[in-house]
Amino acid sequence: MSARPALRASDLTRRFESATAPALDRVSFSLEEGERLAVLGPSGSGKTTLLRLLAGLDAPEDGKIEIGGKLASSPGKIDVAPERREVALVFQGLALFPHMSAAAQVAFFARAKAKRARAEELLSRIGLGARLDARPDELSGGERQRLAVARALAQEPRLLLLDEPFSNLDRERRAVLRDDLRALLDSLQTTVVLVTHAREDALALASRLLILDAGRAVAHGSIEDLVLHPRRAEVVRALALGAVVRGSVSGPGEVSTPFGPARARLDGQRGSLALLVRPEQARVLGEDELGGTPGEVVSLDLVAPEARSLRHEALVRVGEEKLRARVAAPLPTTGARVRVALEGELEPLEG
Repeated sequence: MSARPALRASDLTRRFESATAPALDRVSFSLEEGERLAVLGPSGSGKTTLLRLLAGLDAPEDGKIEIGGKLASSPGKIDVAPERREVALVFQGLALFPHMSAAAQVAFFARAKAKRARAEELLSRIGLGARLDARPDELSGGERQRLAVARALAQEPRLLLLDEPFSNLDRERRAVLRDDLRALLDSLQTTVVLVTHAREDALALASRLLILDAGRAVAHGSIEDLVLHPRRAEVVRALALGAVVRGSVSGPGEVSTPFGPARARLDGQRGSLALLVRPEQARVLGEDELGGTPGEVVSLDLVAPEARSLRHEALVRVGEEKLRARVAAPLPTTGARVRVALEGELEPLEG
């Protein structure tokens, strides 16, 4: 790793006059050259505000931003103008030039001496080699997204910022574009900050995650660590890892929950606590099995349809609580009364 991070954000804080709470509240993280960070969080969590600060479109009230070891923003000040930051931003609205062909747009921003050749190379590598002379109104939604990314990469930025880059695409086009973009970013070793609502985009493109909630950074780390050890309820919800249920300690390594008793990896916790129940840790019992807690099937979903053996999950309600549970044939119908049991060791959570 380099001695100086490609990007360092320290205690970034931004407030708006009309809001009672900060849009960003002392958010800190860093990225090494070539790392890719996905920023996840619900609407209003501060994702867009963070992107604007990194791009130099807005100044923080407090904190600072360093890009390539150079101070870019400090409290109340934009020290390096957006056009001089070596940062490229792909807006959610794309902001393409309507009158220019794809090749002309990329060439316009290319830093290479052979601008047209560089434009053709990038467009070919991102899947637009046959659409060089097409204008934006002649391109599909997915092709326009590809053009916007190629135009940004033509600038050879030190940092690429992506604002919900796949939001207007259907599932199939989204997956294809993700794969093509990941291959291109891998080859260029571009440092990326991706803002998204979709965990699939984050898991496919990023190596690290920053999870925001109400302007605060509630988690920052590698994807593997946060998926395997989420620690906080906000991480579970952002990554859709399972259900967060309330329980209480009933004995050494044991908890009671609305879905029945369970084992848990306790470390001195007492009283009430939040617990993660992953889908594989809850099971709808068969008619010939004893025990379990009575509940009602709210919905039934086919999971992993690409697998040869079909697997289903039921959303089960017990009182006011719901969770997803594995279910085997014969499949229950919506509204059916079933019994659900918890298996394995549950993970205590903060929050």
